[in-house]
Amino acid sequence: MELKNYQRAVIRDLERYLEILMQTGSIETAYRRLWEEKHVPVGPGGMPRYQDLLPGVANVCLKVPTGGGKTFLAANAIEPIFNALGVMQQRVVVWLVPSDAILTQTLAALRNPAHPYRQKIDVAFNSRVEIYTKDQLLSATRFNISAITEQLSILVLSYDSFRGKKEQLKARQENSSLAQLAQALGTPTHPVEDADPTALLQIINQLRPVVIVDESHHARSTLSKQMLRDFNPRFVLDLTATPTKESNLISIVDAIHLRQENMVKLPVFVMNRNNQLDVLNNAVQMQSILEAQAMAEYRNGGCYIRPIVLFQAQPKGKEDAATFEKIRTILVKNGIPAEQIAIKTADINELKNADLLSPNCPIRFIITVNALKEGWDCPFAYILASLANRTSQVDVEQIVGRILRLPYTRKHPVPALNMSYVLTSSADFKHTLDGIVKGLNNAGFTDQDYRAQEEAPAPAPLPTAQQTTFNVTPPAPAEEPQDIFDDPDTVQLDPVCVNPATGPQKITPAVQDILAQAGKEIAVFEAALQQHKDDPASDLPQEAQKMVGQTKVKAEFADEIEQLVLPKFCLKIPQSILMPSDTQELTKENLLSNFTLKGKPSNIDFDHLDNNLAQVDLDGDGTPRASKMESQYQQYIGQQFPLMPGENRLKLCRSMIHTTLSRQKKLNAVDDTELQRYVDYIIDGMNQDQLDALEQMPVNFANKICDYIIKLQEETARENFYNWLEVGKIVTEPRFKLTPLITLSGKASSLTKSLYKQECELDDNFEYDMAMALTGIDSVRWWHRNPTSGRNAFCLNAFRNHYPDFIVMTNSGKVLLVETKGDQLENAESREKIKLGLAWQNAAGSQYRYYMVFQNKDLHLEGAYRFDEFLKILGEL
Repeated sequence: MELKNYQRAVIRDLERYLEILMQTGSIETAYRRLWEEKHVPVGPGGMPRYQDLLPGVANVCLKVPTGGGKTFLAANAIEPIFNALGVMQQRVVVWLVPSDAILTQTLAALRNPAHPYRQKIDVAFNSRVEIYTKDQLLSATRFNISAITEQLSILVLSYDSFRGKKEQLKARQENSSLAQLAQALGTPTHPVEDADPTALLQIINQLRPVVIVDESHHARSTLSKQMLRDFNPRFVLDLTATPTKESNLISIVDAIHLRQENMVKLPVFVMNRNNQLDVLNNAVQMQSILEAQAMAEYRNGGCYIRPIVLFQAQPKGKEDAATFEKIRTILVKNGIPAEQIAIKTADINELKNADLLSPNCPIRFIITVNALKEGWDCPFAYILASLANRTSQVDVEQIVGRILRLPYTRKHPVPALNMSYVLTSSADFKHTLDGIVKGLNNAGFTDQDYRAQEEAPAPAPLPTAQQTTFNVTPPAPAEEPQDIFDDPDTVQLDPVCVNPATGPQKITPAVQDILAQAGKEIAVFEAALQQHKDDPASDLPQEAQKMVGQTKVKAEFADEIEQLVLPKFCLKIPQSILMPSDTQELTKENLLSNFTLKGKPSNIDFDHLDNNLAQVDLDGDGTPRASKMESQYQQYIGQQFPLMPGENRLKLCRSMIHTTLSRQKKLNAVDDTELQRYVDYIIDGMNQDQLDALEQMPVNFANKICDYIIKLQEETARENFYNWLEVGKIVTEPRFKLTPLITLSGKASSLTKSLYKQECELDDNFEYDMAMALTGIDSVRWWHRNPTSGRNAFCLNAFRNHYPDFIVMTNSGKVLLVETKGDQLENAESREKIKLGLAWQNAAGSQYRYYMVFQNKDLHLEGAYRFDEFLKILGEL
């Protein structure tokens, strides 16, 4: 199971936040800078300021709508979090869920070796993973110092496990089963109030877990915050579709991204019928029609789908069985087989042992009220039919999210199978729609994700001709249609609706109208999807787009940039039997495709290492910094190593170094087995002094080796780039188009001859001087301040991505890339950029130029110019 594009973007946001956090040492700065890199301000008019709910602990939130794969994202988030925090002797995750139903689901997924969630975690942690319940923790079942030292430990717990009075008591009281573990962990550095040293809560507190909070909007009470503080977490990751004002959002997924990846059935088509009987008729026939279309698709090689109707009953009082049995009675008496119907209420669960996705499962109708509001998920659920009477207020907001997930996360050839349906018979349709919008909001969607249709009231019969008389008795008011629950034995469904045979002659006019209108609406929705995809601001979530400045290209240049496509480096793909030769944009991964550590030197300088035991961690005020290892890890190294035979100590050090390196994303180009052999080769070549030091600080040695391998990779990528360019394996092709609309970073600049009505902020005085100079040179047609990131930014893509500061078009048709450098910035990196820029210029052709411009410094190097020299050349182009 691979991450979807939007899920990869979420994980990149998390990784970037962690990277900035480690660089800056400030939780708040990392949050602010992350958004500023997206050109979104933080503070008034922008994203809310960071909320320090847990002082000293990074607490960030991922906003993902229902159906977006929050649990899979959580599984993918564990590895980058631990990689950023550094090597720790105990890697513990507290995974909090809001209900027993979700607890059961999460446990089942994480304990199943074949489930994608567990597979992802196993790959990341070499299958050394243990999943615990609260009962297992309280009884210390496989929960001891040896186990938690050698594996990733995931404690799957519900909020109420530590919030309720009775449950809190269990977690805080003395526990002899945990006494040995408590002794191994030593004296608590952050004792929990009213908790015994052997209590489960105190043990978790000492393990400093990473905490994942599923449906985090449920964990904002005073008790919930105290629970999180008692856990003494290293890092808290919230996941929710509906964040609160206290949530520190670092990544936001829009519903439209889910639809583009075929995760959800949108739009939701909402239809208001005249009465309950119409709802029943339409729902039953819609089910049969959708199933017939699904089976036709299945016979043509598609996936198996059996559309299901959720009947939402509206009982007179409590959720009593009689109400649900009446609906079943109506369906069965009208020809629906009893085995196709199941009831799911607070007290009755006929879905318990049913595999709804199996072709052998007969269930097509599920009767409930709100029992499916959480902890239930079936992508075959297509139709939500509310059977409240016309005068009742319809409350569908709790379960509307249950029909949104799209089967198999793929777009189906039949458009009707890509959307979902809600049928009601409410006299107050506006109230119903408000409830649906609220339900969609609760699932992370918006009022743009549904379409509504209200059936016209049945026309009154035409008056018959009659003689006019006086004193005529006024006609009686129209009666409210009979409630189907009053006498279910007398309710007759339209035989055409119950008959599974379909075709134009077998479909009632009402359902024909539904299908026709739904077809039009999904076409409009698909067009909106494509428009969003083409929108240059679509990289940003919709709620953030309004926080950034946007500007359009000037009218006189609009046609020109529509035709302009800038060259980028591309890799030729060799021709094969299956496909002709082709090209693709070059990436650094391409340049490392042949990287190997075999035969590479290993002359690493280990003589200048800090001789303290060290780890990277977050200290009390939330600042990540290297510090002396504390508590059990230091005790373990200092006390246990001397007790081990020398070969065992060395073996453990090898293992620790290899584990550290295998988790480094920057080393993904290296085969794991080859990496282990290289580590062994390095250690085998150490002298006794180095081996002694290795046993004292294996983490420091691991970091040194990692830096050295990264340097070797950079050398290989650089060498491959220039060699492949020389032999024609790398070419340039027109790939990058400037967009009609761009987002602005920082304060906008408004100068003449700019390509856009406004340009991005100019970073320093020299950039401003350059822009001003460009406005006054006759040969310049337009200039553009090139951003440093995002889809609007142009880069020279090679062994590094180089984003020149300016793109300039001359009246003679030449395109110039201009990089400005203060004189103090002349260094090896500048020379590398010049060489890369000239390589692009030579490959792209005579229409293109690259210049690096210094204020006054003359490098006497092709491609590098003083400011005055450049302006003179530019005037003659």
